[in-house]
Amino acid sequence: MNGDGRRLLIGAMFVDTLGGGLLNPFELVYALEIAHLSLTTAGVVLSVAAAAGIGIGPLAGAVVDRIGAPRVVAAANLLGLAGCLSLLFWTNGWGYGVGAFFLSANMRTFWAAFTPLVAGIAGAAELEKWFGRLRGARYVGIVSGQGLSGVFFVAGLHTGLRLLVLANGLSFVVALALVLAAARVRRAPAVSTEDEPQQPRRGYRPVLADRVNVALAGLNVLATLLMIAPVIVLPVFILDRLKLPTWLPGALGALLTATATVGLLFGARLVRGRRRLRNLEIAAAIWAIGCAAFLLAPLAVALAYAALVAGVLLLGLGEAFYAPTADALPAALAPLDLRGRYAALHQMAWGISEAIAPTLGAAALSVGSSALWLTLVAIALATALAYRVIEGPVRGRDGITG
Repeated sequence: MNGDGRRLLIGAMFVDTLGGGLLNPFELVYALEIAHLSLTTAGVVLSVAAAAGIGIGPLAGAVVDRIGAPRVVAAANLLGLAGCLSLLFWTNGWGYGVGAFFLSANMRTFWAAFTPLVAGIAGAAELEKWFGRLRGARYVGIVSGQGLSGVFFVAGLHTGLRLLVLANGLSFVVALALVLAAARVRRAPAVSTEDEPQQPRRGYRPVLADRVNVALAGLNVLATLLMIAPVIVLPVFILDRLKLPTWLPGALGALLTATATVGLLFGARLVRGRRRLRNLEIAAAIWAIGCAAFLLAPLAVALAYAALVAGVLLLGLGEAFYAPTADALPAALAPLDLRGRYAALHQMAWGISEAIAPTLGAAALSVGSSALWLTLVAIALATALAYRVIEGPVRGRDGITG
């Protein structure tokens, strides 16, 4: 793929998450003010929509293998647009629920197609570099959207909320156009398929029969849990347990995102030249150290700030190791005609982790702050050990990062 095509794809990732960054922080506010739902009802609707969306991923993965990733990414953007239209024009509980489902389906469909899309337009030796850059562009979009969202409320709360939905819908349209334009730029195949029989493979039976793949997808649940859970519990830990200022959770969240973004955009050397499983092991080990740093925060106020900053920096660094490697892993494991299904199985980890993380975090934190961080340290160490143990059975299928 030439430079113009790659710039189009980076632009699509940025625009897509720019719209999401505008709207996502205000989804509950929209439910309260526009759809006139209670806070409890809105939370239940979002949880049900997210759970229902999990099942879309495997379906999308199968469709990727039939019609190709670009068309599925296009469909994902149309699902997102449908969600925004439902929120905008059907302003009651049903409209909010349908909109939330379509937006959840958009995410699950997009991520099922993301790995095959990038693998189809980047050379085999460039996978991690371009996964990192594209994820980095998405993170920049999220932060930019969050920063710009306040401008929309100059016109008033209700008008501002509707404008956020409208802007998110427009972002799906623009991202759709950019992805389709980028997909038209073809590259020569990076991998010869002469020795690989192109037999029709239908369903998920061969994917689930690949025990190594299933095991690695299961480990992906633990890894994504280690990315999601700290972000969810840190605000409660900081404000309720440490009694620190209200501005601190937002500042630390921005620092975490910035650290991960810099690592993803400019840190290709972090992962280059190692087995992919070894990079995932390093990521889990870094997360273990980061969560352990938070154990020091309750000891003294001055130490709390240093421990929180250090922990957040380590979480971001671990994500910079993990994200591009995990994105590339299904492409390395899968036969060419099953990349969509392999990627969808691995991407299901995000939906499962998003369902588990709030319950796990709340339960552990209710026992005590130390219990919370020790639990996450234990999960991180177990994950790192599991990646090391599974290196043998994988027999090099994970490949070396280019």
